Amino acid sequence: MKFAKKYLPAGLLIAFMLFFFAANLITPDRDFSEKENRELAAAPKFTFKSLFSGDFTADFESYITDQFFERDFWVSMKAKCELLLGKDEINGVLVGDNGLLVAQYPQPDLSRLEANASAVETFAQNAGIPVYFTLIPGAAEIWSDRLPDTGRSGSQADAIAYVCGRVPSAVKIDTLAALSAHSGEDIYYYTDHHWTTLGAYYGYSALAEAMGLVPSALPVAFEEVSGFYGTASSACGLSPAGGDTVSLRVPEEAASFVRVYNGREWKDGTLYSLDKLSVRDKYTVFLNGNEPLTVIGGSNPDGEKLLLVKDSYANCEIPYLCGHFSEIHVVDLRYYKQSISEYIEKNGIDAAVVSYSVSNFSEDTNLFFLTK
Repeated sequence: MKFAKKYLPAGLLIAFMLFFFAANLITPDRDFSEKENRELAAAPKFTFKSLFSGDFTADFESYITDQFFERDFWVSMKAKCELLLGKDEINGVLVGDNGLLVAQYPQPDLSRLEANASAVETFAQNAGIPVYFTLIPGAAEIWSDRLPDTGRSGSQADAIAYVCGRVPSAVKIDTLAALSAHSGEDIYYYTDHHWTTLGAYYGYSALAEAMGLVPSALPVAFEEVSGFYGTASSACGLSPAGGDTVSLRVPEEAASFVRVYNGREWKDGTLYSLDKLSVRDKYTVFLNGNEPLTVIGGSNPDGEKLLLVKDSYANCEIPYLCGHFSEIHVVDLRYYKQSISEYIEKNGIDAAVVSYSVSNFSEDTNLFFLTK
């Protein structure tokens, strides 16, 4: 009995360690985590140089952490334990009412805001065509009343006012007011940082009105798929029951053609990549995610040609625009590095829209390509 009391704890600890050692040894490595929506670290290559520099041990630690047996389960358990301990913020994600998960908007770097605003202003001055500009607030701003007050979040409304005051040459679209007027509706996902197709509709309506267009009526969803867990869920490890629902509202036929340039060649594309509705990151159903350049044929052959410089928020807004334009040229400056002014001239663009979420605009380092 004394022997058991003395050695049982040590024996259990050794058995525990041996179990996980064996489990990690026989479990195949994964390249990608669907739950966290990111690539996982691979086993580092051993060299004496990397060992003595410390790179090997650091990389090996990342590898073990990413490839740990049943990692997704342990990440989820950690998050749930933190909730039980009374935490309302996990890994930068605020936990709000009814399973709402929203990434905090940190205090922005004013020098970055200044630089990006300057790039948009220079573009608006030199484009030779009307330039429209909008910053799209996230759920942390519009749904702040549903979130815990940590006192550490920045004000997206203040950031919008600061930037727009430095872009006098562009026509500003007040998407903040448009979304605030519908704050009681499901205009954002509960587990992802993007707006829903309903939120995008209100953003589209504000843009259309600013451009002198008559917004179309809100289409009824023709496809709805639940079980979407987005970036906020991936970041904190929580997955509210049921997840979000992705709704598709504008039919594929709204586009007469979709052509995608991936940086190497042109390929046929679609407004919706329906196969993406079966993966975790269902938001990539819109335009198959982010590409350097996409050209969409609209359903109005007499309409203008529009250049849309955007981040991923615009992906689900674009289908609404198809009925107003003959062509929509969609550029993502994170991947498209060629001259925008030359593109406008070469393709006979009539108007341009610069559309970014506040969070991306506050951190993006590629907007200077607008001035090239």
